[in-house]
Amino acid sequence: MLTQRIWSAFLAGFIVLLAIVFGDVWVWKAVVFVATVICVGEFTVMLGATWKSALALWVYLVVIAVEWWPHWHLPIALEAMVAITLLFPVAWRNRVTVSQAGTTFVGALYIGYGGLSLDLLRALPHGQMWLWLVLIAVWTTDTAAYFGGKLFKGNKLWPDISPKKTVSGAITGFVAAALSSVIVGVISVPRPHVLSLALLGAVISVISQLGDLVESAYKRSAGVKDSGRLLPGHGGMLDRVDGLLFAAPFALFFITAAHARWFF
Repeated sequence: MLTQRIWSAFLAGFIVLLAIVFGDVWVWKAVVFVATVICVGEFTVMLGATWKSALALWVYLVVIAVEWWPHWHLPIALEAMVAITLLFPVAWRNRVTVSQAGTTFVGALYIGYGGLSLDLLRALPHGQMWLWLVLIAVWTTDTAAYFGGKLFKGNKLWPDISPKKTVSGAITGFVAAALSSVIVGVISVPRPHVLSLALLGAVISVISQLGDLVESAYKRSAGVKDSGRLLPGHGGMLDRVDGLLFAAPFALFFITAAHARWFF
């Protein structure tokens, strides 16, 4: 299992590396779009629909709108999307429930806006650095939490939601993300503000771990172990990027609100 996990992570990381280093903003946007469409398909299946059902096709369109249509957040556009979602139980005579339609729609917004935030991070000044900082902070959180939990053990973080996660793992991931963010900053710019970068990495770590718990809660309520089987050792695509999609909008907000002056 660990070998599969390492190889899957290596392959995914290699694809991301190629897209960021050798591709432009549009190449990265295309990679993110493919990943988020897979994620929303997995999320829909997890909630009881099929990947090619009408509900699935609708939330694919929602993700397309969020990531590619700049006016998706206008009140009339959001109202139209909500109205269409609420009409599903009517049109399908309650074979699609209100809960199923509403939850899937909210999931599509979370996944789509997470993807859009990754696109916008790449388009910022110093975009490659910010993108690497966020990605590495989330990845080091996951990796350090996994090995830290195994090494230090101790109290469970939230056993009702995710029985394997430990407090020691969460703290290890938190510290590792702060350190990795400082390292990215030191490598990328001449005079980084070390404390600000460490704080940013720590915040990203906390939010990404919350995102992981959110998906764990949905999986537990759906009675499934993984969101899919696409990535051996990890489960589905959403299992791999749930924390990243949750953290990316907040990271984008903090970075753009600071206008980079807090960080270097």
